[in-house]
Amino acid sequence: MHGLTQDFRFALRQMGKSPGFTATTVLTLALGLGAVTTVATWMKAVLYDPWPHVRDPRSILFIDATVRHSEGYSVPYEPFRFLRQQKNIIREAAAFNFTNVNLSPDHLHTLATPVGLVAGNYFQFLGLAPEAGRFFDPSLDDRAYASENAIVLSDALWHAQFHGGADAIGRTVLINRQPFTVMGVAPPGFEGMFGGIAESAWLPLSALRDLNAASADPLASQGLMVAVRPAAGVTQTQLLAAVHTLAHTFAAQRGPGKYVGWDLNLRDAAHFSRGFSSVVGLVLPMVGGASALLLLLVCVNVAALLGQRGVGRRREVAIRLAVGATRWRVARQVLVEALVVAALGGAAGVIVSMAFAQSLYLLLPNFGFTLAFNIDPDWRIFLFAAAAVLPVALASGMLPAAQAVRVSQNDALHQAGPSVMGRRSRRGLMAMLGVQLGICFTVLVCSSLLARTVFNVMDRNLGFDKHNTLAAQLDLSRARYTPERAFVFEKALLAELAAAPDVESATVCSHVPTGDSGSGNGKGIRVPGYTPAKGEEMSVITDLAGPGFFHTLRIALRDGREFTLADDANAPAVAIVNETMAKRYWPHGNVLGATVIVEGKPHRVVGIVGQFVYHDPASTDPLPLMFVPTLANYAPYMNVVVRARGPLGPAAEELRAAVAKLDSGLALEEVQSMSAVVSQMQQFTRIPAELLAVYALASLLVATLGIYAALAYAATERRREFALRIALGAHKDQIRRLVLRGGLETAALGLVLGSAGAYFGVRVIQTMLFGVPPYDPASIAAAAGVVLATALLAGLGPARRAASVEPMQALREE
Repeated sequence: MHGLTQDFRFALRQMGKSPGFTATTVLTLALGLGAVTTVATWMKAVLYDPWPHVRDPRSILFIDATVRHSEGYSVPYEPFRFLRQQKNIIREAAAFNFTNVNLSPDHLHTLATPVGLVAGNYFQFLGLAPEAGRFFDPSLDDRAYASENAIVLSDALWHAQFHGGADAIGRTVLINRQPFTVMGVAPPGFEGMFGGIAESAWLPLSALRDLNAASADPLASQGLMVAVRPAAGVTQTQLLAAVHTLAHTFAAQRGPGKYVGWDLNLRDAAHFSRGFSSVVGLVLPMVGGASALLLLLVCVNVAALLGQRGVGRRREVAIRLAVGATRWRVARQVLVEALVVAALGGAAGVIVSMAFAQSLYLLLPNFGFTLAFNIDPDWRIFLFAAAAVLPVALASGMLPAAQAVRVSQNDALHQAGPSVMGRRSRRGLMAMLGVQLGICFTVLVCSSLLARTVFNVMDRNLGFDKHNTLAAQLDLSRARYTPERAFVFEKALLAELAAAPDVESATVCSHVPTGDSGSGNGKGIRVPGYTPAKGEEMSVITDLAGPGFFHTLRIALRDGREFTLADDANAPAVAIVNETMAKRYWPHGNVLGATVIVEGKPHRVVGIVGQFVYHDPASTDPLPLMFVPTLANYAPYMNVVVRARGPLGPAAEELRAAVAKLDSGLALEEVQSMSAVVSQMQQFTRIPAELLAVYALASLLVATLGIYAALAYAATERRREFALRIALGAHKDQIRRLVLRGGLETAALGLVLGSAGAYFGVRVIQTMLFGVPPYDPASIAAAAGVVLATALLAGLGPARRAASVEPMQALREE
């Protein structure tokens, strides 16, 4: 033990004597360890401990629905209640959803507030204890509307609006102009479990009818997310099989027709189908693999740096061996130095990971919501970083330790040996660096392909004009609008905007192209004269479009007409279809005037529009789309789209003024340009490319440092050889080319090895590509060029120093 203590003290003294070397190696290790620690932090945030204070979070699983063979749908209340009764399979279950409400804490000011709609047992299911007050009654009948018009505040909202005072409990606030009583406060740090989207408060499902007054039984049409805990002894695999069986049993009990093509799916927290957990969960395996490769590169580089440093200490090692030190004792000292460096790198890596983990927020689109992931480091993250230090120290220190063991005392003391490591060991190090460059090549090829994908997505023809146009959102249900009153408001708003001097045109709709809200509203249809194929689902996405919708967004009208103000609830039902739907159901033409029956109601087709990007800018699947008039079909949630004559600012102010003039209590939300709307959806494509580009740049930096260290080390070893060559007449340019050739040979080896890695890497990301072939020659050539340029750049310094050797001085040292 005393010997180890001496080794640690000696290692610290040696590091203090070489602050530049110490800083370089520690920062290099911090980069690699920080990357893998960041991945561990986000794994904890989406899978292992996503919600602070929640009891046993890893046992919580989520259920969503498959509707007409399309996954990710919400679950209706009746199937949820059916699942909750299966105590032999499901120990407990809770239902929840997310919405925005208009909250008036002082009855004067109105705030658009994100809240969770939850079953009565929600907080008890999670095992939470209130910070103040109490939670909802778990025995509450969710359909006993207005039985408990209460609200539970988040700690953040409690302090922001009520200053954290105890007098907030029992106070009455207005929510969508209805009185609610503050019942309690959730513990600090808990902001809901809706996929990383922060919720500021929670309302019981029993309050639904008073939120919008839309129907006598709002739960009949309210989609929910379902969280469950398996019964004792039930594995996740068994629960998955049971959930499918229960879905089919429930559908059979409800009779034919209503639940055709319906099923239930089981998810863990990383694949939750709402919010952004699934986005992070999708890229974590890729980022985890890139981080592991980066850490491997870092270990190779640190080994090279330690080996280079050992060249200057070979006389010291030889003297220690000469005075009686054993080779094991010397090797242990080298390993202890590597362990100290790795420990310092691990500590710095934790600090680096905090910045890295926070920076991932910048890559995620938020659609106006506050993101809340549990990325604060805790004992698990510190333990992970500490556990990574030992293997990193061994990986970094084994080569220098072997080098120290093989030192020849006679050669080292006389400075005449050809090499501390020998030609074979030097070649082994260059081979390791070739593997390193091969890994870099793999990452660069994948990064280049994803970068081209991003450019292709951003440059593709959207089928509509995003420029000089803005979109905003209104939720009429919060103001308790009836359908009749909503239609009057929409017509009045369009009239106000038509008269606005800075507005060229305006419309209202349920969904804007590439928007996230309101998309995927599938409705069952029937087309007279069309015979469905066996198993074909007669369902099509059906959106609401207002007068001038296609004109405002510059979507091509191929035939027929647009909707007008006359297409209201008193006029015959009409519809507009896109080209894909027209070709599918009317392959012989005669589309205009044809009839399509939408959920039992016949509609006459009056127009055909061209293809445009509906939701995902990276998708080329031609979706059949149908549109029905907004003024004839009530939707409480609506988008307003305005095309400005000039800059967007004046048009946005006129939109706000028009809404305030008609109803000052309505909150106009998410006012943004259509360019921003498109950019948010494009960001889902950019996330993998941006993350991989970060790792590619980091890998290149590490590779540059590694090649530089190896070439500098080799040049130091071959100093006598270079001196002899110059003394015998070799030109300095020949010496430079000799050193640079070693780097280029290493790069060539890297390209050969990296080709195999790139083959498998491309197969992993193939489904993410858009408009670029998997093995694109331009991308591969660009990656190869970067690798060769990296090797050339890293060799310039060592080549210059090798060529500047003074022959007499170098030979005199012998």
